Amino acid sequence: STCWAASIMYDGLVYSLNAIWHPIFMITPFIDKQIARRRALARPHCKTKLWIYSTLYRSDTALVDTSNHAVSAKLVLMTDCQHSWMHRGRKLALDTILDDWLGPTLALVKCEECAAPALLHLVSWRGNGLAERIYAIRLVAPKTRNTYLANINRDYCDLTRKASETEAFIGACSQSARLVLVTSLDMIVEASSTALFNPPVMDWQEVKTETYDDWMKFLIR
Repeated sequence: STCWAASIMYDGLVYSLNAIWHPIFMITPFIDKQIARRRALARPHCKTKLWIYSTLYRSDTALVDTSNHAVSAKLVLMTDCQHSWMHRGRKLALDTILDDWLGPTLALVKCEECAAPALLHLVSWRGNGLAERIYAIRLVAPKTRNTYLANINRDYCDLTRKASETEAFIGACSQSARLVLVTSLDMIVEASSTALFNPPVMDWQEVKTETYDDWMKFLIR
């Protein structure tokens, strides 16, 4: 009877372990597929696994600053659609100017080819009247753009509401941006970057002329 009882306990233990581990074994391939899918989506246009970092770039875990200024950017070798702002000699199609100092410093633009909306923000500047400007352009979903414009055009008692809406809108824009150079108020593209970056969006009062030459290295005329 002792052996019979021991056999029953053993069978029960094996059954319990199978009940626990079987679903885990079944779901493991699903989890692996989801992880692989997320990794693929993290670089949707990437043609290579080469990632380049320097003092100008930000990794996913740490921010590396130069000795005299922080740029906070990440370079990835990627390709995407050739929007109108990628072509030298084309005029930036301004949609809505959100902030301005001797020219746009924060604005909505659109592609003249596909009408895709994007956020344009100032990265660096120099020259007479600070006319030589490097901008970043980040794509944004059309629905997000429309909702944002509808919200900021409403009358609010809370004077901080529009600033909060703008901050939320910036957060909804793409984390990858193209760089473009303009040298006049005509907003004609003089050069653009072939790589994607993630420079910080900041008030024009915080934009520094010292970073201009660093960013110019990545622009192709």
